[in-house]
Amino acid sequence: MSTTVSAQISPVSEELRKLASVVEALGEREQWSPELVFQIQLVLDEIGDNIVEHGQISSVHAMEVTLTSDKETIIVEIADDGLPFDPLKEAPAPDLTSDLEDRPVGGLGLHIVRTIMDDMQYRRDQGKNHLVLTKHRNS
Repeated sequence: MSTTVSAQISPVSEELRKLASVVEALGEREQWSPELVFQIQLVLDEIGDNIVEHGQISSVHAMEVTLTSDKETIIVEIADDGLPFDPLKEAPAPDLTSDLEDRPVGGLGLHIVRTIMDDMQYRRDQGKNHLVLTKHRNS
């Protein structure tokens, strides 16, 4: 049996903070470890910040976030009507080899998401970006 929760938020930084409490409540209900709750919150924060910063979405539009949890997996689905952007193909690889002081600021968000999540899928459908992220609870 799975549990699904959905939230529609305005794509502004202040609204993104509301997702943390949604994740926390679902994690408590589904008995996620504190580490897993943190990871899903971090992923949503990173993806949400990228949408707000780069998606060029009007604040009157909603970002749709759906979380589905069962005994084995957590699926995070994010839909927005920002500029088309496939993070699987278009995000530049981060510089992980230079000294920290020589690296540009930023650019690690999607790398963090890829590291935490077990699977990422993207599609553009009916004028919206759809990102589906999967995390196996035992990984």
